[in-house]
Amino acid sequence: MRAFLVLSLVLLLGACGSTQAPITYSPTRTVMSADSGQGGILAMGPVSNERRRGHEDSLWVGTIRGGFGNPLKVLNADRPIDQVIRQAFTDGLAARGLLARTGAEPPYLLMVNIHQFDADQMVRREAWAEFSVRVVDRPTGREVWRDRYLANQVDGSPFALAGVAASLEDLRNTALRTMSEAVDALLDKPEFRAALRH
Repeated sequence: MRAFLVLSLVLLLGACGSTQAPITYSPTRTVMSADSGQGGILAMGPVSNERRRGHEDSLWVGTIRGGFGNPLKVLNADRPIDQVIRQAFTDGLAARGLLARTGAEPPYLLMVNIHQFDADQMVRREAWAEFSVRVVDRPTGREVWRDRYLANQVDGSPFALAGVAASLEDLRNTALRTMSEAVDALLDKPEFRAALRH
């Protein structure tokens, strides 16, 4: 019992390790290509970071915690989260043939708000990604479509390695799959594609 208490105290007082890693978009489903006439008609507009968790640290993605909720390992992105999400949507549009070429002035802008993007592990890994998007007609500034989506993934066994033995790479993979799922869900909505036909 004494050994357990000593180990717990060491973990509570121990320094928290931090790792930076890329968080990149990768499709989670078969990509729906643009319809005829929709190719290259969108450019990325502003991306606003409105995260509740992580608002004080633009790089923070997630934390592996000990049994008392104490942070043991921290996962940071290699660039600010608004840039991570902007690139994810840019790559998602490009994969679907919807992204305008550099220097073009396409008819539509895609604007993104980040409401949540974070991950945690005490035993099982869990990640959340919640984004809202707006499509705006460039010439008029009129909004033609908006929606919001929350993706949530829980990975791992209740008997998996936890605490100091848990893997930041596994937590990163859970986070990026969750982010990619949210991007795919929004960009593949029939209502989104229908808005681009007006």
